[in-house]
Amino acid sequence: MRITKKRIENFKAILLNILVVTSLFLTWQIWTFEPEYQKETDPKEASPVGVEDVDINQVVKPNQIVYHKNNQHFTSFNSETINTFYTTFISGTKIKSLTMEKNLESVSEFDNSVELIFPTLLSNNVLKKLISVPKDDIPLEKFDRIIIPSVATGENNEIIFLNTSSELGMRAAVEVSSGMKKWYEENFAFSDIKNASTEEQVVRAKSFQVKEDLPVFYIPIQKPVIQTYEVSTDELANEQNFKEALFPEQDRVEKSSFNIKTVHTDGSRTLTFLENKFMTFENPPSTTNVDNEAPILNAYGFINKHFGFRINDFSEENYFLSEWSSSIKTETDQITFRLNTEGYPVFSSSSEDLDEINVIVKNNEVSTYKRMLKNIQYANPIDERALPGYDEVLSLLNEGSFKQSEITNITIGFTIDRSLNQSQEFTLVPQWYIKLNETWTPMQSLSNEQGGVAFGLE
Repeated sequence: MRITKKRIENFKAILLNILVVTSLFLTWQIWTFEPEYQKETDPKEASPVGVEDVDINQVVKPNQIVYHKNNQHFTSFNSETINTFYTTFISGTKIKSLTMEKNLESVSEFDNSVELIFPTLLSNNVLKKLISVPKDDIPLEKFDRIIIPSVATGENNEIIFLNTSSELGMRAAVEVSSGMKKWYEENFAFSDIKNASTEEQVVRAKSFQVKEDLPVFYIPIQKPVIQTYEVSTDELANEQNFKEALFPEQDRVEKSSFNIKTVHTDGSRTLTFLENKFMTFENPPSTTNVDNEAPILNAYGFINKHFGFRINDFSEENYFLSEWSSSIKTETDQITFRLNTEGYPVFSSSSEDLDEINVIVKNNEVSTYKRMLKNIQYANPIDERALPGYDEVLSLLNEGSFKQSEITNITIGFTIDRSLNQSQEFTLVPQWYIKLNETWTPMQSLSNEQGGVAFGLE
């Protein structure tokens, strides 16, 4: 068969048409291509790294416990004291049914009951992880207090959940274990609960309330005496440990150094170290806007697999949930876990200190993870401090340049103080703190006689 000029031209035309169609198809693929960000950017693909997984009931805890007995109040802010009841309650309670409570006045204060006060609001999906709950929807979306009447007597087999910011409440019919009943028998049998052998840190308290529709706070009547500690620190982990934990594909990670900053990136995620003081991991979320379904649980699960809440095998330090705030403008949730040592939370005026782990959740994914690179090696007790009691606390609150109605919580904690003359890195100074607009603020000034430094309201 002769190959004529006409046939050659026809062949060229066909080939050109094929190339044009292929080009149009590939262009359409590029325009419509949406990368699977969840698969490509989810750092959970990396191997879990840390000491051990920690149950959520060891991370989500009250910052205060109050015993209401014979029209008197007894309280403690010490985490070890709180745990003696909290762990028994969490493991020994089963919820049978839940109903909203319309009359909050009837549940604001039960006599012969225990009240657990949390440092921040908790979502109902967290409740499902803490306590055995039926499959039905939980009508109260958020809560920050639980009131547990003396279920051991059989008279009030229910517990109360309160949201003090929205003035909403929920009743739960419950079953309790023999362990819960035994706890009540051993502790509420005393006419004065502070004499119970397991409650050495519990002291008499008085209630304080700005006005009827606001939360009731319980302040020790006498001055609480708290130990002061001199502290030294050690490295939590090196750069390589964090890199291996947070990047699933090590061969794609490149390193750059800029003065005091070192940056690791795989082209999507970024891990930044600043002066070997703290690290920030940024993980771009997917471009599809979705609601954060369970931000506290997301943050908890992520940290548990990336150096965790327990710093090392021999340390007593832990991180507890301290703040949860949502931003409608940025569509993000920020969750803060605060260092707790020697029984109390730790606070610092510096954003670069070791008292917090911060996580930001966007589009139902962890987008930012920030924590310190050091941990407390040991805390050496040096002296004791007497903090203000009830009358002095009320005087300090009256002197403050803020609206008392904005107070959402109160606690005793440690301030990281680097200004004192000391042989170690810093001192942990006991201090009263109040929570104003999701921010913990030191309440009182320590006098010169106490050897302290002024920490006033900001």
